[in-house]
Amino acid sequence: MRVRVRDERGATIIFVALALMAIMGMVVMTVDVGALLSTRRRLVRASDAAALAAAQSCAAGDLLLALDAPAQADSIATANVSGAARTAYSEQDCGTRSSGSVTVTYRSDQSMVFAPIIGGARSRTLTATSTAVWGPAGGGRPIPVEFAIEATGVLPCVTQAIGSACAYWWDNSVDHDLANSSNWGLMNLDTWGTTPDASCPAPGASQMRDWIENESASVVLSPVPPTYVCVTSGHQTQTWFDALASRIGGALDYFPINDPPQMVQTSGKEKYAIIGFTTLQIEAVLKGNDPAAVGTAGQAGHCLVSQNFTALLTFDLDAAGCVPGPVDQVANLTVWKKIGNNTITYLPGVDYLYDSGTHVITWLATPVKSVAVEFDWQIAGSGGACGARPPDPNAICLVASYQGAQFGGTAPGLGMDLGVRAIRLAG
Repeated sequence: MRVRVRDERGATIIFVALALMAIMGMVVMTVDVGALLSTRRRLVRASDAAALAAAQSCAAGDLLLALDAPAQADSIATANVSGAARTAYSEQDCGTRSSGSVTVTYRSDQSMVFAPIIGGARSRTLTATSTAVWGPAGGGRPIPVEFAIEATGVLPCVTQAIGSACAYWWDNSVDHDLANSSNWGLMNLDTWGTTPDASCPAPGASQMRDWIENESASVVLSPVPPTYVCVTSGHQTQTWFDALASRIGGALDYFPINDPPQMVQTSGKEKYAIIGFTTLQIEAVLKGNDPAAVGTAGQAGHCLVSQNFTALLTFDLDAAGCVPGPVDQVANLTVWKKIGNNTITYLPGVDYLYDSGTHVITWLATPVKSVAVEFDWQIAGSGGACGARPPDPNAICLVASYQGAQFGGTAPGLGMDLGVRAIRLAG
């Protein structure tokens, strides 16, 4: 009996069994739980990406794209997690407004390898829910060039057909013309968000060039509009002119939009009142004395020539030596001849025919020498990209085009809807 009490061989089996169970539990924790956490992370990323994809389809303002938003979400989700299944989808103002949201939920089943051995489930179902919002961008990385909205609250370029050119005029020799909504101007981005009464330092020419060529640091509109930014002059024009010209035809540029009535006009403290952003493509940057920018000036004058007429002879007023070339308008045409103290005035329709469209006289009367042909002429000016303006070497004409609603920037919903919309995950 004493020998049997001291026999401990059976206890070893118990310890081994307990150890095996502990090891199996650790394997389950390591393999199965690790797989669950990995799948969960991938499912969350897939759900986030799906929500963003759906939001982008909704934010475009196109009802056909809006209808395709759920399919776009599913495509992105399954590309990230094979077998991910959408279990819920809801949206607000998809395809109908510049601001809204979309929420998606996806599930994925994860097989368990070791858990069933110790009585656990053969698979686990994981879910992830994500919400994305969109709205007019309230932040981004702009270049230091502002455009102004009209009194009606619209930006002319954005209201045109997509791809149409629109031109903006800037003149360093005059103040910002509040009555001209086409004006654009330069700003000191270092003063972004300054107070209305702050002084306005001028940035260096190299800084302006760097902001234009490489874009600025990210900025955000103030929660209470407008956001004030100091006006800056166009000192060392060639530096920033060349920088703007280098962006012609390149990527779309991000521009702050100014509301002229809210500007600060105090001398030395002039500030733009920024209310939003837009994206445009720069098409041309022209000097203010370039005919391509301002066109050619109209001309007018008076002409008096002597002409010998024979029967049915034609005389083209556009070829008369007293006009610079073909004219657009002829007025006060008189055909006459002075004989002694008497003046004979020849009558249209009787002595000659006159074609007002071609400016050609056809003589009907008998031959006459030294007939005076007298008339006023006018050549209309031709407008350039920035209209018909007097040439001005201090001015710059910037031609840009709106390429439709774009996605970019930050702080959705903080700015005015001017054609650029930001998207982000909510929460």
